Amino acid sequence: MAHHGWQEAAEAPSVSPGPSAPSLYSPYSLDPNYLPQGPEFIFPVEVRKKSWNEQMFDRTGSCYLLGLTAGGAWGLWEGIRRPEGRTTRLRVNSVLNSCTRRGPFLGNTAAVLALMYSPLCSALAHYRGVDDSINSIAAASITGLLYKSTAGLRAMGVAGAAGCVALGIYSISSYYFGGSQSLLFS
Repeated sequence: MAHHGWQEAAEAPSVSPGPSAPSLYSPYSLDPNYLPQGPEFIFPVEVRKKSWNEQMFDRTGSCYLLGLTAGGAWGLWEGIRRPEGRTTRLRVNSVLNSCTRRGPFLGNTAAVLALMYSPLCSALAHYRGVDDSINSIAAASITGLLYKSTAGLRAMGVAGAAGCVALGIYSISSYYFGGSQSLLFS
C-alpha cells in the first residue's frame, strides 16, 4: 500500500508540545518564547516634531479636503434649495453643478491659506525660538493680511482680524478641551 505524505502525517503518533517545543507537523512552528513579552512602540518615547515642510503638506492637504467637503455640502444645500429644471434628471444635474461649483472653490481657497500660514508659523517659531500659540495667532493674522492685500486696507484688516480671532478661538478651545500644554506661553 502506497503512503502519501499527508497519510503519514495523519498516522504519526501525536506529540504533545511543551511550552517551548513547537508542533512537529504544524506549518506555524514558532516558539512563543522568542516573541517579545513587553509593550512595543513604533516611535521612541520622545515624539519627533514634524519639520516645517511636513507640517505644510499636512496642513495644505487636510485644509483642501475640508474645504472641498464643506464646499460640496454648501453646493448640495444650494442645489436642493433652488433646483433648476422641471424633470428629476435636470434637478439632479443642477444639484451636481452646484456641488462642483462650490467645492473646488472652497477647497482651493483653504489650501492656499494653509500654504501661506504654514511657512509663516514655522518662521515665527524659528526666529522667536519658542513654539507657542502666539506664533499661530500672528501667522494667521499675517496670512489674512497677505491674502486680501489686493482688495484694499479695509479688507486686509478684516481678513487679518478674522485670522487672529479664528486661531485665538482654536488655541483657547484646544487648551481647555484638547489637553494642549500651554495657552499662550510655553
